[in-house]
Amino acid sequence: MATPSHITFDDSLWPLLVVRFTGMPTNQQFEEYMARRGSYLARNQKHTLIYDTVSFTVLSPEQRQRQIHWLKEHKESLRTLSLGSALIITSPVVRLLLSGVLHFSQASSPYHAARSMSDAASWCAGRLAGAGLLAEAQRVRAHFGLTPGQGTG
Repeated sequence: MATPSHITFDDSLWPLLVVRFTGMPTNQQFEEYMARRGSYLARNQKHTLIYDTVSFTVLSPEQRQRQIHWLKEHKESLRTLSLGSALIITSPVVRLLLSGVLHFSQASSPYHAARSMSDAASWCAGRLAGAGLLAEAQRVRAHFGLTPGQGTG
């Protein structure tokens, strides 16, 4: 039996946004994801993201093309507002497909391939701190139980 698919957003640590993908999203779920991601860009605030793909299967070829188009369409907003994305990827297939999407979309913000949530959170805290969002970075570190020196780079 296939894993039920869903995409969840957690903005409780904003300006850190955590997006979790489970299973293989339907086209409708994927469109809803892109619309919701766009709503965070519409806030016009600098932020960083963690994409948790540990329970993720894969995007369909159509969804990958849609993602590339969306990234190109929002390239300027992503360049100015996204401090970077940490992607928790444990699947070699997902890592390969993501690398293709990022290449073809000409990604304009930094990204980090993380092996765990703490690795991703540490990297994102460093991106926040680097942008002068020191209190926000400390809140992320505290939430994930990171030591003060973690996430500074």
